[in-house]
Amino acid sequence: MKNVCKIIGCISCMLLVCFSCEKNESIHRDSKVILDKLLFSGYTGETVRATVTYGSSDIKKLEITKWVNGEQVSGYGIIVPVNSTSDTYEFEQEIVVGDEEGTLIYTFSGYNAENKLVDASDLAVSVTLTDFGRLSKFDWKLTEQTTNGDNTTTDAMLDNVYRLNNDLSWEYDWGDPAGAGWDVLNQYCAWKYIGTELKADSIYLIKYGFLSTTPAIDKYEILRLDDFNLWIQTFMDLSWLGDPYTAETPVVEKYVAIPKSSGFTPYRGENPANYNWAPCSPGNY
Repeated sequence: MKNVCKIIGCISCMLLVCFSCEKNESIHRDSKVILDKLLFSGYTGETVRATVTYGSSDIKKLEITKWVNGEQVSGYGIIVPVNSTSDTYEFEQEIVVGDEEGTLIYTFSGYNAENKLVDASDLAVSVTLTDFGRLSKFDWKLTEQTTNGDNTTTDAMLDNVYRLNNDLSWEYDWGDPAGAGWDVLNQYCAWKYIGTELKADSIYLIKYGFLSTTPAIDKYEILRLDDFNLWIQTFMDLSWLGDPYTAETPVVEKYVAIPKSSGFTPYRGENPANYNWAPCSPGNY
């Protein structure tokens, strides 16, 4: 009886394998727009690559559209002329912040000379948002500051907002100047990302003090980072304040992620051109 069960099991497995192979082969067997892959996974900042070939001489044009979470991305479209079935098209596209907000699909549609659809194939992309992408996706609004473990937050500080741009420039909206203190005199320049492709370890914030041409580079260790919170820690020389402060006094700032909006105003109430007394080269610090 055991042998019979084994034989039946083996036959079932063979049939399953054969069916799976036939099913996989049929993906492209009758396709007229043929992709070398139908699935791709990557991080924001990586490049999606696929090779497109054609299974019908009727195809005279390839149109590529992009969909995120079931919605077509407005303004995105690539048109490729097709001269013969020997043509190939090498598709390359960087995964950008926002692509992770739902299923990312690239649709490759082949049209004939009368602009009628002949066939279409989809490339589905699974996207992971990197910490770099997360930092540059949101604005970060201060919610709390602690110095040497003591809460040193004031109400006037709670409208301070950082913006870390994708091009590594850095902007600061201090809202009420009373909450920014001497920060209103700085030229804000750049930020530097430290960590792996996926996870941030720390960031450097580069600025120039009032009329100074020497950059001040402050290092912040990232204690926590997710879609809602950013906690960073630095050490400041506050020994001049006396005990219990030292030359390595820990300062922790907590921020909440907020959507980027037109209400963000660098150098709030002032002309940004007046804060440009030193050359700044984001990405070179």
